[in-house]
Amino acid sequence: MNDKVVKYDMITINGMALSYSNMGLFDSDREWIHPTITTDTYEIIYVVEGEVHIREGEAHYDLTKGDMLLLEPGIEHGGTKISLGRTSFYWLHYYCPDPTGLSLAKRSVPDEAMALRALGELMHLQHASPVVAELAFARFLMECGREAEYGNKRAYEIAAYMRANSRFPLSVVDVAQRFGYSADHLSRMFKKEFGYDAKTAIVKNRLEYIESKLLNSEYSIKEIAAQCGFEDENAFVKFFKYHTKTTPTLYRNKYFHVHMNSK
Repeated sequence: MNDKVVKYDMITINGMALSYSNMGLFDSDREWIHPTITTDTYEIIYVVEGEVHIREGEAHYDLTKGDMLLLEPGIEHGGTKISLGRTSFYWLHYYCPDPTGLSLAKRSVPDEAMALRALGELMHLQHASPVVAELAFARFLMECGREAEYGNKRAYEIAAYMRANSRFPLSVVDVAQRFGYSADHLSRMFKKEFGYDAKTAIVKNRLEYIESKLLNSEYSIKEIAAQCGFEDENAFVKFFKYHTKTTPTLYRNKYFHVHMNSK
């Protein structure tokens, strides 16, 4: 990791003074652990591949692909355990006397395509045109700030789409592609916002739809299976039993009359 610091003049964006310092791309196929250091800059770590295990003060973070962490100046940080296999991440240092207007989250999952594009562009510009690099860096921070502010809205929009299409056999890949994300990125977004990943969300909504059909209709099990896109009744029963530990028929017999009487 290159520790040489090149500090440019401060620029002002929305009343905030920013100064890009330096950055690099750490890439290793060997066992690795982050050194213990304290800097006078803010540092952004964005994981491209593998895992990064790091602490800042007493707080511990286990980062995976797509995670971004903001480290603060004057607080000691260092590795907590060895990263195995390939480890690749961007690291970026900057100065900012008053960061409150940036709305950056401590830990976030920015849009993967945006982050890789912006950081790759910065790697080139810091040598080719430092002044333009300063502006590109400010734009990157502002885009990350907007995502931090509106990220929740996007997650809820996707969750609503899953609910509206719960009768269909959705996959994480299909949903992610529809909204312009990778499957891994979508799952991390859901994990952060709802506490469970995207696959769990799809299954949860699908089960709620099936249970509603069982309790609110007189369709046969075979008919409900067809309506929900299963290849046959056996596949439907297997899916339902795996996730609920009971069969559709037993579920319907157990709850149908209770449900009807409580209307």
